[in-house]
Amino acid sequence: MEELKYEKNLFGGKVNFIIYDSKKDDSKKAVEKAFNEGLRLQKIFNFYDDKSELSRLNKKRKLKVSKELFGVIKKAISLSELTNGKYDISIGKKILNRKKGIEVEINCSYKDIKFNGKRIELKNEDVLIDLGSIAKGYITDKMADVLKKNKINEFVIDSRGDMLFCGTFNHLVEIEHPRKKDSSIGSFLISDKAVATSGDYNQYTKNFDKSHLINKKNIISATVIADTLEIADLYATALTVSSKKQRKILIEKNPKIKFFLVNKNLRIEKSSGWGEVHAKKH
Repeated sequence: MEELKYEKNLFGGKVNFIIYDSKKDDSKKAVEKAFNEGLRLQKIFNFYDDKSELSRLNKKRKLKVSKELFGVIKKAISLSELTNGKYDISIGKKILNRKKGIEVEINCSYKDIKFNGKRIELKNEDVLIDLGSIAKGYITDKMADVLKKNKINEFVIDSRGDMLFCGTFNHLVEIEHPRKKDSSIGSFLISDKAVATSGDYNQYTKNFDKSHLINKKNIISATVIADTLEIADLYATALTVSSKKQRKILIEKNPKIKFFLVNKNLRIEKSSGWGEVHAKKH
């Protein structure tokens, strides 16, 4: 079957749509509609866009928000509770400064984010909500919904490495080695699921200990397979920053997810039924 590829600018990089079961004109129209939905949602969640709804909340400190922003923040906070705050969307100020090579001390947590109906209030001056660990997955899921509504049923969306697969085809995916460039540490087959990886090796300043992952523990790479990319994205980050005890709680709360974890000694821990094709020697 013909493979149709479309590349779009989103999330500060390139998003690729690969369509397998549609005529060129139909797939092009469907991808354009999906991309427009992605642009609309990006204007809500973009931490680095001063005009986004999230930025308005961070500036005004109290705001009646859209159902999309409200729902994603609620879901993220549920993971903050399960990890005792190790996964925390309130520490955007620390993340923002670390990317500039500056370390700052902050005194806030997800508990300083308060809800009153559809209104959200930030009760601590240090709070800056950053939804980078979940928004990309959420937006990708919504773009996939648009494709399905337009009768596109066999496709892949590659959102800068986090991937959503829809349909019956099996796809072989390689897991990037967290310490060896241009090498993989494992691979697996996947169909009709989503996969996300969180690690300390793509976004860091000078060394891996100063990555974008605040509160990182022993895990340097976490790959998660889930029904949606929102959940895969969220759990990949949460598993990376959690202690062993907290990871066990997270997995028990969502037994449908599959995980492949690499610790700082390059030891691998993976869920039963991972469906790995082979694990390469490291």
